[in-house]
Amino acid sequence: MMNLLRVAITTLIIWSGNVAFAHIGSALLPEGCGSCHVGHGISGEPMLEESEEEFCYKCHGSDDKRSAMISSGRLSAAAKLADLEEEFNKSYSHPVEHGFGHSPVEKLPSITGGAPSHAECVDCHNPHQRVSSGRGKYFEVSGYSISGQYLETSINEYEICLKCHTGTVGFDRSSIDLMSEFSTGSGSQHPVTRGASGRKLPSLSKVMGRGTSMDCSDCHSNDDADGPRGPHGSNHKYLLSGNYDTDPFAEESSYAYEFCYFCHDRFSILSNESFPYHREHIEGDPVENIPGTSCYTCHASHGSRDNKNLIEFNLNAVTGDSKTGIIRYISTGNGKGECYLTCHKQAHNPARYSK
Repeated sequence: MMNLLRVAITTLIIWSGNVAFAHIGSALLPEGCGSCHVGHGISGEPMLEESEEEFCYKCHGSDDKRSAMISSGRLSAAAKLADLEEEFNKSYSHPVEHGFGHSPVEKLPSITGGAPSHAECVDCHNPHQRVSSGRGKYFEVSGYSISGQYLETSINEYEICLKCHTGTVGFDRSSIDLMSEFSTGSGSQHPVTRGASGRKLPSLSKVMGRGTSMDCSDCHSNDDADGPRGPHGSNHKYLLSGNYDTDPFAEESSYAYEFCYFCHDRFSILSNESFPYHREHIEGDPVENIPGTSCYTCHASHGSRDNKNLIEFNLNAVTGDSKTGIIRYISTGNGKGECYLTCHKQAHNPARYSK
């Protein structure tokens, strides 16, 4: 009976059009479908003997859990798998063990309203589909386009992220509206939803050619360079791969902005190659007893709706300028601009610069 059940499940999945598999058809799973789906399973799960994430940890968890699966004949000893359970136990992680669970027919409510959003493993990963290497069409899970259109199959990684990380109806756990910040009409952005301009930026450690792009997981990922990739868990806030001090009174160091310095050369920044007052802003002026401030005080991490160069002032760090009370940046040409604000008791009304 069990063998017939396994054949039926395999046939159903193959004829559904999924022809490349991560699990089914893999030599690493000697029992095929039966390596995961056994009997009736527990209530609310697709014939799994434990809750979804706990079951995933049987292979993608500790060495002891994998050894038990190998001993039972359901996992090959040749499988080389990382411990993702350890990642989800870090200070910051996606909340896979909390929430209301996953339904194969759901549309996450970040757009449509309804029950609170959740983040189960299968909201991001299709366990029946092999993920191909490199960029391109390799996600077989649903998502939303940058314009808010529901997609049965996500082409880009960010479309999966937009299922939850947007400020639209039904999702109230974050004030960040990534659809707006990464809009194709935004003033500037890290090249996630649109390709890089190809413009040479002196501080970039590696030049991005015109049209090249980034993934969300290039920034939001494991803080251990030798650990498994992806936005599972990190010991740094915002699930970042490195430390980023956003405090308005942060003291510059290679660690304070470790995350920024992964891509932006620290020597170039402190040498003012791309902006004539970078060093003055982030190191301050000890003679005048003026403290430095974080990169985050002036630059948005994702995108600026209105301004070039990711300029978006942190309202927790600046106030209006002393004359008009406005907070504004105005580009006056290539390498030129004006800032209207007050920061660290220093009035900019305006402060002008040019390279």
